[in-house]
Amino acid sequence: MTYRFAVLKSLFVLAVVFSFSANHAVSAEPLLQLKPNDHISYIGNTTADRMQHHVWLETYIHTLHPEHKLVIRNLGFSGDEVKTRPRSANFGGPDQWLTKNKTDVVLGFFGYNEALHGEAGLATFQKECAAMLDGMLAQKYNGSSAPRIVMFSPIAHENLNTPNLPDGSANNKNLAAYTAAMQAICKAKGVPFVDLFNPSKKLYADADKPLTMNGIHLLDHGNRALADVIIESLFGEKSKFTISERKILSLREAVLEKNLHWFSRYRVVDGYNVFGGRSKLAWFGQSNADVMMREMEIFDVMTANRDERVWAVAEGSDLKVVDNNLPPELEVKTNKPGELKDGKHLYLGGKEAIDKMTVAAGMQVNLFASEEMFPELVNPVQMAVDTDGRLFASVWPSYPHWNPTQPRRDRILCFPDENGDGVADRCTIFAD
Repeated sequence: MTYRFAVLKSLFVLAVVFSFSANHAVSAEPLLQLKPNDHISYIGNTTADRMQHHVWLETYIHTLHPEHKLVIRNLGFSGDEVKTRPRSANFGGPDQWLTKNKTDVVLGFFGYNEALHGEAGLATFQKECAAMLDGMLAQKYNGSSAPRIVMFSPIAHENLNTPNLPDGSANNKNLAAYTAAMQAICKAKGVPFVDLFNPSKKLYADADKPLTMNGIHLLDHGNRALADVIIESLFGEKSKFTISERKILSLREAVLEKNLHWFSRYRVVDGYNVFGGRSKLAWFGQSNADVMMREMEIFDVMTANRDERVWAVAEGSDLKVVDNNLPPELEVKTNKPGELKDGKHLYLGGKEAIDKMTVAAGMQVNLFASEEMFPELVNPVQMAVDTDGRLFASVWPSYPHWNPTQPRRDRILCFPDENGDGVADRCTIFAD
């Protein structure tokens, strides 16, 4: 193998002019052939999950297929296994979500969590992996045909050479065994398989800096390196990246924007209110689920709108996203109406509220900051004072989750009192 790559390297200068046509002519059949308008769904563990925040693989797939108008959705979720995938009640099972995405192609990333069970869990994993593949192959998520599935092994454990983390040797022994088991199962089922374990070990060895944050979770540049491996494994066409780095980064930004909206839909922060126990709370015949699932529908449309910009950028142009086709929000009546007109409440100002307090002898209440003084100080949920006397307040105008039709304004605010008079001098945004 070493000699082969040495020969290829020595011939590169001579062959570079012909690299595109020669590679295309002699390359083997791609492991995955995508069709125009294919819907692709990622499923699996943290390896899949983190890809939606780095999006190198998705960006490269669009780069190689600029006219295909591919619809890509990431259903990855940290901790997912081939059988066990914890979610909120009423969230919906894997088949339901793959059907919702009208999935033509499934990219499955599994085996890491299962490998933690070691040799004792290997036989169970083999059975569960085979059952998962049989179950998916029996489905028609797109309404007409069984999905084309590609399975990926877990990545290796990187040794970060720190006493604070394991070196990964014991973990890698298990990961290698589970990788081999996955490969055998996929071969028996006729499902394409990509080994990421051994290539990732080589990536770690060749890298001049760590590719993971903790040995097992890839950093941004680590995910980019892995995307190179996956693209070459799937399509064998790494040499076809003929666009500039600037254009790749521009496409990546469009994909990131699309994924932000999809993540906010699929991984909505307050799933307990949208799907779980509080979702059935209802007043006037209207439940939390009714209201928030409409907001999820809005996210679906906003995500689809951003697909169109991804396609435009992939083809070398651009598109201004206009969300003028969103379903209307549902009007919500308060279950605690106030005494004012239209059920509004009377809110006291800070000083008025202090006047109505019963204060213990020897104590006094001082107004340090208020929404009247600083309009940003709305919906405060937590506060703390540091050793310099600065007040830090966490404000959540977007609670319980981002309303897709409104800007996100959740922040941590800082209120210093530099002259020591007991009143905040100004409001600064510490984080948003």
